[in-house]
Amino acid sequence: MTNDAELLCRYADRRSEEAFAELVHRHVDLVYSSALRQAWGDHVRAQEVTQMVFIDLARKAASLARHPVLPAWL
Repeated sequence: MTNDAELLCRYADRRSEEAFAELVHRHVDLVYSSALRQAWGDHVRAQEVTQMVFIDLARKAASLARHPVLPAWL
């Protein structure tokens, strides 16, 4: 199994959609459930926040590849 850092590097270096999709698949439930708690149960807002988090992840992929624990950043 490829770790998060390797997937982020693959996305940052080669814009691998498959690598990014795997990261989303691994972490979307964590991000959404955290957003839902922060949004006091507002599902629409939680979906918007989740999307923004993954947009930021895509933009910052190169620097976050060195982050020791990606779920903590998410």
